[in-house]
Amino acid sequence: MARATRWDDGPDREDAGGRVVLALVLGLALLTGCVYVGAYLAAGDKIPVGTQVAGIDIGGHRPTTAVERLRDGLSRRADTPFTVTVNGHTQQVRPDQVGLGVDYAASVRKAGAVRSWRPSRLWAYFTSGSTYQPVVTLDQTKLASLVEELDASDGRTATDGSVVFRRRTFVVRPPHPGLVLDPRAAGTAFWSAYLSDDPSVQLPMASTEPMIDARAIHRFVQTFANPAVASSVLLHFGSAAVRLAPADYARLLGARPVGEALRPTVNADALAALTDSRLAGDALARPRDASVALVNGRPHVVPARPGLTFAPDAVAAALVQAIRSPDRTARVRSIVAPASFTTPDARHLGIRRQVSSFTVQVPPGQAGTLLAAARRLDGTVLRPGDTLSMRGVLGAGTPDGDSGSALATAAFNAAWLGGLPVTAHAEATSYSGGHPVGRDASLRDGQDLAFANRTPYGVLVAVAAGGPAGSLTVTLWSTPRWSVTSSHSAPTNVVRAPRVVRHGKHCHGRAGRDGFDVTVTRSLAPVGPGSAARTTSYTAHYAPVSRVVCHR
Repeated sequence: MARATRWDDGPDREDAGGRVVLALVLGLALLTGCVYVGAYLAAGDKIPVGTQVAGIDIGGHRPTTAVERLRDGLSRRADTPFTVTVNGHTQQVRPDQVGLGVDYAASVRKAGAVRSWRPSRLWAYFTSGSTYQPVVTLDQTKLASLVEELDASDGRTATDGSVVFRRRTFVVRPPHPGLVLDPRAAGTAFWSAYLSDDPSVQLPMASTEPMIDARAIHRFVQTFANPAVASSVLLHFGSAAVRLAPADYARLLGARPVGEALRPTVNADALAALTDSRLAGDALARPRDASVALVNGRPHVVPARPGLTFAPDAVAAALVQAIRSPDRTARVRSIVAPASFTTPDARHLGIRRQVSSFTVQVPPGQAGTLLAAARRLDGTVLRPGDTLSMRGVLGAGTPDGDSGSALATAAFNAAWLGGLPVTAHAEATSYSGGHPVGRDASLRDGQDLAFANRTPYGVLVAVAAGGPAGSLTVTLWSTPRWSVTSSHSAPTNVVRAPRVVRHGKHCHGRAGRDGFDVTVTRSLAPVGPGSAARTTSYTAHYAPVSRVVCHR
């Protein structure tokens, strides 16, 4: 038997309903997907809606736009100078001087500028706009530089106390505290005031104490300064002794800060010079340099000798010890030292033969002055490279007038005929005729005579005075290097002596002198190999002297 089937049976109706439900589900899913995609496209990488940074609304904007809006909104506050008050002084300081600035890009990133499919991100974009503070940067190097500048202008460096010694006493200079800024507190103050409507900053100063305070000064005065000026001290140098009063050494004392205390100092070189001058007449066995001297008319080497030396630092240490000692005395530590110029050194000078000599007549009535200067010049040894200055050797004892001219003329001619370079020379104002023309010398009006030793040998200067007819002779000894010939030209530019007639019983007649110029030439021929002949010259200028004729 066949079975018939109906299309409107129960199972057929259920299939149709399922399809409707499926269609509805698919529709809702599609709608939801469209809404989700739309939300993602709307949010993108924008800032969540309603977001503010420092009161500037940047919500709903892309990062680049948000950065521009934030910069436009904050630029006035970000660039407003601070009104800074330090120690009662007020000044304007730009934020860039402090090292403060706004990182606008970082501020926008902090506010949530990010692209994401996450539902939480999309939900936050539409519902969770918040308020943020901008990202502020601080350049510590610029801040430190600014604080240093403010310290220099408004602060005060702490001043250590000190003790200054005078000729017979001392003066105390009290300490003073300093005022400085605290860099950490300054940075906090600037950070807090930045971007505010009234960026005023009060920077307090902190007091700093000096290293050398009143207690250190008091301790130094009690232990050293007061005893130093109390009474004299006695310093022992070998078998000799020197007594020094506070007036002698107080000005050479000082006070040096060491940590939180003062320590005494002494000008060691000046103290050594003072004690050396006091010991000049004592028979101390000091080192003696080798030298060359004339013995029986011939140069001989005087041997060197070791002896006691007293270093400046040792003299200074003994002075401090004596000041602190109850009996106010101390012994200076000595060292046995060799001479600085040895006997072989003196032999190597090669001072063996006479190389030149010149004699002048001593002006009448001036032998005493001239003899004293001659004794000081006699025995001078010039080592290779040395220069002899007449005024440098004689100092305040340099003779003037005719006696000075006589000594200078003798020394000049000895150097000229010995082949030595003459580095300072002034001739007489007029020619007197008592010496070779053009070869006189004068020490008048501060003039000097100087000659140099540019040979590899030493030069001994010997001066003999008081000989026959009141003469003075300067002789140079060395190893001859030159055969010297001196000549002069005929006078030129001659100016005849004017004639002056005077009347009266007090008139004194005088022979006149012509004025003229003359050139003096020296020819040097080498003695032995190794040198070339040479010629030097100079021109002497003589002024005329009037002839005086008396009519009574």
